[in-house]
Amino acid sequence: MSKGKISIISIIYRVEDFLPQAIESMLRQTYSDLEIILCVGVGGDEDASLSICEDFAARDSRIKIIKRDADKGQGYARNLGLEAATGRYIGFVDGDDFIEEDMYERLLDNLIKYDADISVCGKYSDYEDASIPDRQAPVRVMTNRDSYEMLLRGNGFFFHCWDKLYKKEIFDGLTFPGGYLEDRYVIGTALYRSKRTVYDTTPLYHYRIRSDSGSRIIKMSEYNTDANTVFCAQAKEQFPELSELADATLLYDHITNIQNYLIYFKGTDEDNDEMRERYRSHLQYVRDNKNKKNPEVSKKLKLKVFMTLYMKPLLRLVTKKRVEKQKSRNEVFKRKIS
Repeated sequence: MSKGKISIISIIYRVEDFLPQAIESMLRQTYSDLEIILCVGVGGDEDASLSICEDFAARDSRIKIIKRDADKGQGYARNLGLEAATGRYIGFVDGDDFIEEDMYERLLDNLIKYDADISVCGKYSDYEDASIPDRQAPVRVMTNRDSYEMLLRGNGFFFHCWDKLYKKEIFDGLTFPGGYLEDRYVIGTALYRSKRTVYDTTPLYHYRIRSDSGSRIIKMSEYNTDANTVFCAQAKEQFPELSELADATLLYDHITNIQNYLIYFKGTDEDNDEMRERYRSHLQYVRDNKNKKNPEVSKKLKLKVFMTLYMKPLLRLVTKKRVEKQKSRNEVFKRKIS
């Protein structure tokens, strides 16, 4: 017996190499009362993604195709999907990812079992040669404040929209903005609206990770800080007792940007002037906050503040070693599970 229809919204543009696996993984779900809304970008530098979607739609009536202007971005596409959704619940699967066959059955079972508004699962980080699961932990039932603290501490799920199942009313009057990392500007509000969120770390979503250039790493780090600045202001307004933690989180973000510039910026990017100005603004933020007494600023972060302001060559060296060490750990883990 159906427990209510789930509307899965998938954003698709130039992902023909991964798209069949993504759609097949949705069609093979053990929970079958689904509508699958494929928001396909058209009008740009297109590939075969639209024709792949049309082929699948001809074989399964649960698929609905929405053609959207590729130039308007993912936020616009997600909003179109929400407008078209007729299900009681909402899920998201990006067109270059895929999901385990029982993902939505488990998410919905947890949602009902714990009387939650949002149900969250763990993920696999899928590299070209290995799939690394999230660290496992007991199921947690969380208040909105608990969710905010987890996001600020970075020790659980994140702002992604695709590892979650939502009651549809969570999105009433809530829209995704344009630009990059659109979900980070929305999921914080969604979690605030959720009176109860259940978090099961069982990995059910496969998030595909492709290699990034240094300039892209810098830009995405900048976008992340922009979004976190908005979220931290929201956290401080909704939960004043989390203000010191929010300030420490932003301090960490600004230093992370500086570290990325130190090891990746080569001075050959077209937007050199803008990047240098952003780098200087991060330094100024650290200077302005270096003497504030904040119990949430750890000794390790205080050391990073000192190196950022007075020992940049050492900070660059430490950062390079950390990146190399993390790559080595990933390689060891890949060999263990291969």
